[in-house]
Formats: sequence, C-alpha cells, structure tokens
Amino acid sequence: MRQPRSRPDRTRSPLTAALAAVIAAGLLAGCASTRGLESPNRGTTQRGQASWYGAKFHGRPTASGEIYDMNRISAAHKQLPMGTVVLVKNQDNGKKLRVPINDRGPFIKGRIIDLSVGAARQLEMFGQGLANVRIKVVRLPPKKRKLPISYPARGWRDSKANRDRRSGFTIQAGAFSKRSTAVALARRLRRELDLDNVKITRGRGVHRVQIERRRRQAADDVLQRLKDAGIAAFLVG
Repeated sequence: MRQPRSRPDRTRSPLTAALAAVIAAGLLAGCASTRGLESPNRGTTQRGQASWYGAKFHGRPTASGEIYDMNRISAAHKQLPMGTVVLVKNQDNGKKLRVPINDRGPFIKGRIIDLSVGAARQLEMFGQGLANVRIKVVRLPPKKRKLPISYPARGWRDSKANRDRRSGFTIQAGAFSKRSTAVALARRLRRELDLDNVKITRGRGVHRVQIERRRRQAADDVLQRLKDAGIAAFLVG
C-alpha cells in the first residue's frame, strides 16, 4: 500500500530556527562555564560582585571542615574545589589578593565570592560591604587537602600596634538585614550588659550594632564582656 507523503514542516521560520540555535548555544556555554568552575584550569576567570562574612559565622565549621576565622585570609565560592587559590582583583580600586577557597557561598544572585573579613580589609572593601571583582584561578587544589586552607593576614594597616596609637575604637556586635533585629540587640547590650555609646549604623541595606570606645583597653574590656555573653564581636575602627 502506498504511504501518503509527509508534508514539509513549515511552522518554523528561518528566524525562529536561528533564535533556537542561539538559545541552545547559550545553554551549552552555560554548562561549559559551570564545568569549568567545578574543574578549573589555571587562568579560569569569573567576574561579578564580592561580599564578606564575619562575626555571625566566626568559630563555626566551614564546608571544608576548617573552623572559620574571619581575621584570616579565605573565601567561599559556590563551585570552585576546596583549596583552589584565586587572585581577587577589586575592580573599584585595583587592589589584588590571593585567596584560598575553604567554604561554600555566597547564595545571592550576582555575587560570585564571599570573602573573610581579613581578605575584605586587604582589598579595602570592608567598609562598603560589596565590590566589583574579577577572580582568576592561580593555583589548583592539592591532591591531598590539608587544613588549615586559610592563612594569616599580614601587613594590613589595622594591626594592634597601629590601633594602640589611635584615639578611638569601634566594636561591632552584629550586622542584620532587619532593623528590628539590630534594635533588639542594641537594647540587650544597654540593659543586660550595661553598655553605653551603643549605636546602630546603616549602609547598603545592613544595620550594624556598634559600640564606641576612646581607648584600646576599654575596647578590649567590651570585647571580653561580649564574648562572655556569647556575642562574637570584633574591632572595625
């Protein structure tokens, strides 16, 4: 029996076919990019925003198993293997720093790397919280990973010796997206710990609870009282 001839498919115009090809190529490129970050080569790069994370996570385990020390040099990345070292360039001021990956994050759209406080200070982005950066893989992770992956911050201008010569100090007790949470902490510091000069500052959508002290010894005393109360505070200025 003779089979009927199939009709040609005229539903897809040349423009539609070209558009589909572009979309498919884009999807493939996206997959290749993801694979490139999961198994990077030296020279693999990425651009986007960097943020930093501090006291809230200080002393907690990172995804690598290392205990997070916000004052050391380290960073979190969503895909790069643990132990990968990247060169982070702050596009806003040209500062560069080699940073090892020991944690996972950030999980906010547009942000590609979450730096430790120590790294953020070295790159001079600690004050503003966010920076436009370019990261480049400069060292691949070792076959056998050893802890710690992070390394101590050296040479940054906010060392203890320099701070001792200054006339004022700011202790940060917490940073929150909701002002109500910051207000609650500030109230606790005033009522339960009997601290004065407690203030709430706001910048880039973050509400920071801070305490002012004129002398280093007084600042250290406040830090100890906060530590005893289970609050991971640190000096910011």
